[in-house]
Amino acid sequence: MKKKSSFYNKIRFKYKLSVLNENTLEDVWHIRLSALNVFLSVFFVAVLYFFIIAVLIIYTPLRGFLPGYTDNAKLSKQILVDAMRIDSMYQAVSTNTAYVEMLRRVMASEIPVDSTATIKSITEKEREHYNLDPSKKEFAFRSEYEESEKSTASVHTQSSSSEFLMCSPVVGLVTAKFDPSQGRYGMTVVAERKSSVHSILDGVVVFSGYDGKGDYVLQVQHADALLSIYRIKQPFLKKVGDDVHAGEILATFLGKASEFEVNFEIWKAGKPVNPATYLSFK
Repeated sequence: MKKKSSFYNKIRFKYKLSVLNENTLEDVWHIRLSALNVFLSVFFVAVLYFFIIAVLIIYTPLRGFLPGYTDNAKLSKQILVDAMRIDSMYQAVSTNTAYVEMLRRVMASEIPVDSTATIKSITEKEREHYNLDPSKKEFAFRSEYEESEKSTASVHTQSSSSEFLMCSPVVGLVTAKFDPSQGRYGMTVVAERKSSVHSILDGVVVFSGYDGKGDYVLQVQHADALLSIYRIKQPFLKKVGDDVHAGEILATFLGKASEFEVNFEIWKAGKPVNPATYLSFK
């Protein structure tokens, strides 16, 4: 007990640290410290630094620089979304630049205005300077789009009680795979801008609506108790009762970069099945 008491008294014993004036030896500033105070102060500062570093790693992008914290699928998805967003921003900036340039020309009187002319006639005169016929780039884009649509309609055969020739619903990057244990009963695919969602087989639309979670849902009933489910951020072109054919376009992505995601599911006889066993999304 005496040893414990002696140790406790030693760590609680306070020392005085003073700052003196060299000329007058006046005590300018002082502080009283003990070994226990120093230990507790260092401990609390270390705990504070630990929590600050933990918060920075968990809630900021800094964790991406640490080994083992980078999710390749999420990183690829983010890169694709950022690229699409940059493309949309570039188009918006180009449009605004052209608008400002037109205003500048009007303010600088570079566009001749007839005092008796109306705004409609001025607009028609300006349009005469532009050729509205399809350009070479437009023809090239049409050909490229038609070829991409042909490749989208590629088929994948699955043998079961009957043979199915299924069209791929969308071509893009798979960011989430089929995993019922995690509550994922289908696959998530990020498509490109101006691409389309296609019906995998002939069938009838049995449901078309909004699920209240930010997604539009379309369910198509096919033969042999097969049901395909499509979830996207944009409205579909089909309604309940419409007949659809294999490869027919159900929707086209023309919105923002963050709206090009497709959640696709296949159910057979009321049970979810892995779409990857039927289809290829590349």
